Amino acid sequence: MAALRTLALIAVAFAVTHAVRAPAARAEEPSPQQRIAMIAKPSVVRVWGAYIATYDLEGNKIQEAIGGSGTGWFMTPDGYVATNAHVVSDIQGGDQAAKDALWKALLKDLDKQFGPQLRKMSDADIRRLLGAIKLVEVKKWAYIVLPNGEHLDYEIKQFGKPGTGRDAAIIKVKIDNAPTLPIGDSSKSQVEDHIVVIGYPGVADFKELLDDKSQLEASVTDGAISSLKRAASGEQILQISAPITHGNSGGPAIDQHGNVVGLATFGNDGDVQGFNFLVASATLLELVHDGKVEPKDSATNKAWNTGLEHFWADEYTDAVTAFEEVETLFPSHAEAPRLIRLAHQAQKDGKEKKPANSSALVGGLVGGGFVLAGLAVFLVRRGRRPAMAAPGSYGMMPGTPPQGYPGAPPPGYPGAPGPAQPQMYGRVQPAASGSTPAMQPIAKTVAVAGGGVQIGSLVATRGPLAGQRFPLAPSGIIVGRQPGVAHVLINDHRASGKHVWIGFENGRLVAIDQGTTNGTYINDPTRGRITRAELRDGDYIIVGEPDCLTLQIKLGA
Repeated sequence: MAALRTLALIAVAFAVTHAVRAPAARAEEPSPQQRIAMIAKPSVVRVWGAYIATYDLEGNKIQEAIGGSGTGWFMTPDGYVATNAHVVSDIQGGDQAAKDALWKALLKDLDKQFGPQLRKMSDADIRRLLGAIKLVEVKKWAYIVLPNGEHLDYEIKQFGKPGTGRDAAIIKVKIDNAPTLPIGDSSKSQVEDHIVVIGYPGVADFKELLDDKSQLEASVTDGAISSLKRAASGEQILQISAPITHGNSGGPAIDQHGNVVGLATFGNDGDVQGFNFLVASATLLELVHDGKVEPKDSATNKAWNTGLEHFWADEYTDAVTAFEEVETLFPSHAEAPRLIRLAHQAQKDGKEKKPANSSALVGGLVGGGFVLAGLAVFLVRRGRRPAMAAPGSYGMMPGTPPQGYPGAPPPGYPGAPGPAQPQMYGRVQPAASGSTPAMQPIAKTVAVAGGGVQIGSLVATRGPLAGQRFPLAPSGIIVGRQPGVAHVLINDHRASGKHVWIGFENGRLVAIDQGTTNGTYINDPTRGRITRAELRDGDYIIVGEPDCLTLQIKLGA
């Protein structure tokens, strides 16, 4: 009893100490512009709309290109992207129109470089020269680049008119849970309203100055609406003071409420700044209506915004939980992994702060110190019992999942179990006499190891990583060849940069191929590549080919 009183007094003292402690000084709050930029950046992508041709002239290779890159942003979680019409105009014209334009561009460049020599040649000699030029290859660049470097091909769904007040377009990529930006009402915009513009200006692309990762980082400029104007065709145009240049085209201009009020479109070609213009969001909404597109918020946004609020409040444990949800919903998110690393570092540095409601929770402990002591007695007594879970309890127990449970492989698969054991995964539900007990999804059971939560491991059984073990957390894991993105890094050309994501989806453990070249396979390559497949304990995940990388699922291990 004396020991229990001591435990109770310690609990009360702990609660009182933490309840009366003054909160530490808060870190400096981010500015409104910083908040907008952090919230919005994951939604912004680079858009390529270009053709590149290679010609041969008597063994000499000549390259010509039309089009270029601009900026876009997700309007819907399922991949509708807004940008400028002029960014994708060369794609809109089709392959033959592009070949004609490339030929004209080639002739123009030849005249610019060799004009004096060409004018000395006869018409017959010029015809022979032109006839000797052979088109070797034409490449079409019609894809977006996510901030993590991933490429996704697009289709043009709606197309306005380049160089006018309707210089807007809507393109579509295949993706789920993309982070989105809301479209605002530009008709309510006023002069001096502050705006933030996000995009990929071409002047920031000097490869001799920036590394590859830096070129994936969107640039942020801010300013204000300096004038409300109309295009010659009648559409609203917003003049802004924020600097924009080539490559910014199509990028979102975001007001202080976090809504997109326009698309960065064109500016002054000279040295004088302050003459930059936006296609108004009201014009974009006309295309949205015509295309029957439904702009909507994304579940990824909600988790991302929640994580940022906790991060800015120095509540790093809750921030990491939210950012891990972001990774699960949208594995291509470039910012969440970075902030998870920063949050963990802040925790190591002792900068963690308790949530605002923690005082109330701790205060409850003051009045219930002896309840804690009673709980301690219960735990001590329970600790004397054998360490095994009875049917109907949650917990990760040693043993093999019974057949028929989502976490177990079917008979004949490598690692298939024998008869069901008393110790099992999941929770047994009452079942009719003679029937198999119903099992809840394995997401209900986790193992706690090494101070973190993990559901099992991936064990490399073939390839250069053979013998290595990788923890499998509920937030999922990415296998691939791209450093800084892949959690399991495989240096083999047969693996894609981001090859396969393994994690939970709707309570089931799944593998999702990331649109790879060489495919992902489960257990047997002869069964064909997968797009999405539910996984069971003991399953083998094959990356490209078995000797490239084969990983085995070990749940609870």
